[in-house]
Amino acid sequence: MLAAGGGVAVLTWPAGGVATFMSDEPAAALPPVAVPAAAPAAKPSGIRIDQVDLGKLGRKFSLPQRPTEKFSMVSVSWNSPKDAPDGTVQVRTRSARTGQWTGWKSLSIAEDAADLAGERSRVRGRTAPLWTGPSDGVAARLVGAAAKPLPAGLLLKLIDPNAQEGGRGGGEPAPTPTVPTIPKAPPPAIVTGTPTPEATTSTKPPATTAAPPTTTATSAAPTTVPPGVPKPPMPAYVSRAGWKANESLVKAPPTIAQEGVKLVWVHHTGTEFPKTCADAPDFVRAIMATDISEGFDDIGYNFLVDNCGTIYEGRKGGVSKAVVGAHVAGFNTGTAGIALIGDYTKVRPSNAALTSIAKLAASRLGAYGNDPTSTTTLVAGIDGMKWPKGTVVTFPRIAGHRDGAETECPGDLFYPLLGQIRGRAALPGLAITSVTGGEPTTGPYYLHDKGQVHWTVGGDPGRISRFDVLVDSKVVTTSTTSSAPITVSPGSHNVAVRVVHETGATDITPVTKVIGDVTSPTFPTPPTVALKTGTYSATSVPVAVNFKSADNNGKIARQQSLSPNQVSMLGTSTVWNATVKPNVAVTYSVRAQDMAYNQGVSTVSRTIVQMPETSAKRTGAWSTRSAATTYLGGKALAASARNAKLAYTFNGRSAALTFTRTPSTGQANILVDGVKVATVDTKASATSHRQTIWVKALTAKVHTVSVVVAGTSGRPTVISDGLTYVK
Repeated sequence: MLAAGGGVAVLTWPAGGVATFMSDEPAAALPPVAVPAAAPAAKPSGIRIDQVDLGKLGRKFSLPQRPTEKFSMVSVSWNSPKDAPDGTVQVRTRSARTGQWTGWKSLSIAEDAADLAGERSRVRGRTAPLWTGPSDGVAARLVGAAAKPLPAGLLLKLIDPNAQEGGRGGGEPAPTPTVPTIPKAPPPAIVTGTPTPEATTSTKPPATTAAPPTTTATSAAPTTVPPGVPKPPMPAYVSRAGWKANESLVKAPPTIAQEGVKLVWVHHTGTEFPKTCADAPDFVRAIMATDISEGFDDIGYNFLVDNCGTIYEGRKGGVSKAVVGAHVAGFNTGTAGIALIGDYTKVRPSNAALTSIAKLAASRLGAYGNDPTSTTTLVAGIDGMKWPKGTVVTFPRIAGHRDGAETECPGDLFYPLLGQIRGRAALPGLAITSVTGGEPTTGPYYLHDKGQVHWTVGGDPGRISRFDVLVDSKVVTTSTTSSAPITVSPGSHNVAVRVVHETGATDITPVTKVIGDVTSPTFPTPPTVALKTGTYSATSVPVAVNFKSADNNGKIARQQSLSPNQVSMLGTSTVWNATVKPNVAVTYSVRAQDMAYNQGVSTVSRTIVQMPETSAKRTGAWSTRSAATTYLGGKALAASARNAKLAYTFNGRSAALTFTRTPSTGQANILVDGVKVATVDTKASATSHRQTIWVKALTAKVHTVSVVVAGTSGRPTVISDGLTYVK
């Protein structure tokens, strides 16, 4: 509740549709609007509207900021739509989440919307509502001229769409729409399946009959979809049950236009954006409550769409029927109103929202055989609007609210996109599928300089005039097929494809990033040869070749060793294995290819040198063992005395020691440049020769590697078969 003296009324809606107000203000408080004394008790509906009678505050009122019950939408209304406050109503609100107050925000006067006789007679004058999100404080004022008295019945309304359910608490997800169906029983929360229109000609009677509309729709020469072309299906949507519409609030049964849907009006709600798309169901409930509290039979729009592309069923009556809404006064019959939630005066709608609106418009028009790219004529149904009553006006089948009324709706950054919606409705699914000429990927795409753009599109191919291919917003080529060549310079580019319908309607894909790249990969680490453990021979030594490639765009697609062997590798690989002949120069070469097919190659030449044990400096007693096919070079040295040592001196960058291993041979300590680095055990379960069991990468310079007998108890003998190094 507002603080004492604030003039609060809590509005609930009983099943019978009569408003009941409850106030706990003291007698001195500003009184609420008068209500019928015999209003029945109401069951909590989940919607609460708190009201302040601004008319009691004076000609140029100012309502100081004060705490309130929670609300999420604010609006101001008055008795007669012909009257309006002299000046601008402004409000500021306090966030229930942060406790911070907003700045002053102006409320614009809402456009005339209803034209059904009964509904129009009840509708009050009003401002456009302001979505505040969860709030718990309000202030209001009138600024500007205030020469004339305030209009009668001037009320500030605070709408809480979650009064009884306590909101989702940030944890309950928004409803998830699926492919819709029309159920025989009351609709489920989430609608599934594909509805079939119940009236596909102008002769079938309406499913629900109400007071005759005051607007009419006609077309001298309607343009229809050619026979045999499939009717677009109804896209997925959230039903009224899905967004928890309170059906007890609805004041009258729907009116169904016998002529079907001839035109789709596109709107924006002109409100601030909900914090997230998950708040959209709350927003839709609040709009419904606001509209009904101002005298409308139900929510005025036939459908609403959030900026994530989710579609919400609007006015009750069935998504497959031509329900007469209240959104463009004088032109509601035979039309459907789709409102994009938010204000698009200075913000561009999302691509997802445009796609959903196009699909929905195509479905509603196509259900009655109407071509979304054509025009139709409507007859103005009421006076006092943009055209006098009875005027025959030609409109595009998909039109903006400003086409039919004096309004800025659907916003300056939305209205120019209606041609794109028409094109997307007629030729749906336009999308770039790939750009070839570089390594296959899902994007971004890489090209050396030339490539081919490929795309798909639905609809009637016979009605496609051409495709324009744009690079950085400039048309570079046109095509009548589903692909076209492009040429790009080095650097990042935005590529898009625009389809042009025979009527001039267009659609354009989202931009696809294409990177022109003429720079070959480099090798920050050229091939580096390292010896490996294993069996060595006079003709075969296993090595690992380490390397690292890099690309200016950070994308190496694939790599391959070219010499001494050929191995295909991933773009992330940094090593390959080879077996080479010792004591001869060997070329090691690797190639890297980037996403644009640029190639870089790095090559080094290295010699694997095998040093016989006879070249080592000996300390202690070593005996020679000879066997032409057993030992490297046909000979090996053996010692059993502790600290017997062989010292090999060489200039190299990688070293390996080879031994004969038996069940009775023992351990040896390994020293590099006089420092012990390892102890190796030459014992094995079976005798094996020419076994390299110690390897080490070294800095390229002169080194001394020593083998020192450890004198292992019971098996002291060590049989050394030489040292191998990379020169």
